[in-house]
This record gives sequence, C-alpha cells and structure tokens, in this order.
Amino acid sequence: MSLTDTKPRAVPSAGARALDPGQPAVRPKGPLSDTKLRAVRPTGERFDLPDRDGLVLRVGTKGSMTWTLTYRVAGIGDAGTLRAARLAGPKCRMTLGAYPDMTLGEARGAALAARRAARQGVDPAAAQRALAAPGEAPVTVADLVERYAAGHLRRNLRSAPVVEALLTRHVVPAWGDRPVVDLTRGDLLKLLEEVRTPREVEVTTRGRGTFTSMRGGTGAATEVRKWVRAMFQYALEAELRPDNPFTGVRNCDRAQPRDRVLSMPELTAVWNAACHMSYPWGPFFQLLILTGDRRGEWAVARWDWLDAGWSQIEIPAEHYKTGRPHIVPLSAVARNIVAALPAPVTGSHLFSSDGGHTAIAGFSDAKKVIDGLTARCFRRADAALGRA
Repeated sequence: MSLTDTKPRAVPSAGARALDPGQPAVRPKGPLSDTKLRAVRPTGERFDLPDRDGLVLRVGTKGSMTWTLTYRVAGIGDAGTLRAARLAGPKCRMTLGAYPDMTLGEARGAALAARRAARQGVDPAAAQRALAAPGEAPVTVADLVERYAAGHLRRNLRSAPVVEALLTRHVVPAWGDRPVVDLTRGDLLKLLEEVRTPREVEVTTRGRGTFTSMRGGTGAATEVRKWVRAMFQYALEAELRPDNPFTGVRNCDRAQPRDRVLSMPELTAVWNAACHMSYPWGPFFQLLILTGDRRGEWAVARWDWLDAGWSQIEIPAEHYKTGRPHIVPLSAVARNIVAALPAPVTGSHLFSSDGGHTAIAGFSDAKKVIDGLTARCFRRADAALGRA
C-alpha cells in the first residue's frame, strides 16, 4: 500500500466527550489524580481504573463512575485453607460512592477507613449495610454509652462505675442525641477543649443535698480521650460504624507526676490526729500509714484475709490493682491495731459502719479531720521511705 492510499484520521472537536469508536480507550496508568479523572471518557464498555491499595474507579458503559474497593477481612478465611488465607480472608468488593459526588480525596479516606476495619476483623460492607438499613432509628451516642457499659465495662472492669460516670458526665450532655456515625475527629478535639477548662457546677445527691463542685481539667480531658477512643473501638467491632474516627487523636494533657510526700513531722501530726479519731477512721488511717497500702484495699478488707496469727493480710487478686494476689506483712503495732478492732456482727469487713456488713465509704468527710491531707500521700511517703 502506498502513502497516497492512506486516509487522514478524523480529529474530534474540542468539546467532544465520546471517543471515536475505533479508537482505544484512554486508560491512565499509575495512581489517579484529579487531572487524569477529568480526562476519563466512556467507551461503550465497562472498564476499571485502579488507583492504589484496592481502590478502583469503575466506569460504566454510559459514563457513570463509581468508586469501589477490593479488600480482605482478617480472620474469616476457610478453616481448611492455608494459614495465610485463613488469616487474610476471601477477597471482597464494596461500593464507596459515585464520582464526582465523592472526590478522589474522599474516596481514598473512605477506603483507608474500610481497610482499617477489615484488618481488625470487621467487614466494612456489612457495617455499611447495617447503617443503611431502612426503618431503623440511628444509634445515638447515649445508646452507645449504655451498650458499652453493659457489653464491656460492667463485665470486665472493676472501675466500670467510674468510667460510666465519666462518660455520662462529659460525653452524653455534649453528644447524647447525635448518631454514632456522624461523629468526626474534630468533634472530639472540641469536646476535649471544653473538658480541659475547669468549671464550677451544682451537684444534687440524696445524701448530701445540693452542693458546688469543680468539674473538668487536664486530668479529666485525658480520661475522656482514653475512654471515648475505647468506646468507639467497641462501636467499630460491633459494626455500629465502619471506622474509629478517634484512633489518631493524641493526648495533649500529659499528667504531671505527683511528688508531694509527707515529712516526718507531718506524718507524726497525721498519726496523732488519727489516734484521736474513733473507729472506723482512726485505725483505718493508722494502718494506711503503717503498711503504705492503697486506700481502697484496706477499705474493703475482710477478717478472712488475715492469716491465723494476724502477721499478714492477703489481698485477693480481684481487689488488687495488678490483678494478682498481694501479701502485706503486719508489724507488731499493726497487729495490735487489728486486735483492737470491734468484732464483726453482721458481716466480715474490718472497717464498717454497720457491724461489718458494708465496707466504709465517705472518705472526703474523714479526710477533712486531717487538714485536707489525702490518704494517697501516705503511700507516697512510704514509697519515699522504701517501704512500698
């Protein structure tokens, strides 16, 4: 064929969107960009444009464009397959959204959250379907706090009442009515800023009536951040949302180590004050000083924790901070104090206001007698002296 027999190729006009049917489709190579996406044109056939990490833009026959993600859910592979397959799980695909309603940046963010959930054993597509289920009211943060308390805190933590009170006090008033799926990283940052500022509030209780109390501070902000992150991880695992938006929120309120230690003259003054206090508080504070143990451990101590000669007391694992049994030796002075305690009548607690049935409480009122010095100072003093 000679050069003169060739026909010139038609040049499409500048405004044309469809390619010449005889011309191959333009398929961008490498990760996508906004510039590459604007150049995509339909060809009459469906084709995929891969971005990275399983994210794909699927172009339909008539030009519709949809973001999809290919992923594997960790730990759901068949038991009979190879170990790697069991850990990785089968390959799955989910739809993230339509382009250009969902931009490239938004699609990458949604893909990152979905992959993170899949690595933690949660199927993001199942979570997405649960969130889109018709006729169901969205799960609110107040609902989540109750589910988290019932499903995890009360089952696994001795400090469950404290954590639940923290969430009820600081999180529920701010977010209680909001759907769990609507919360973002910025919401937590804003909440922490509010909690970080101490404020005076009125509190009403049955026993003490109405009184003024301080709420918030850097310590409270640290705890709120810790438990909100944990609660939303629980929401992720329960498939209440496809990701944990607070995973990367750092702690900006590092607690300063407390180094207040009682001097020997102060310790003597506290001991003398305790000598003038009646049961249960007098001997209670004296044993704290002599043993350096935590307040809560002696508060719930029982007679059957003591050995036969009262030379030591063994704190069970469920009542000790480390979760292991702990033996506390008792000096001769400590044994004499224990021997002088009234015999139990209705229960086995060493320190009680109702004959041993219920452990003591109301530490703040008792501490006022010793000039505002807290029981924790006793432990730090003993640690400084090498006894704890």
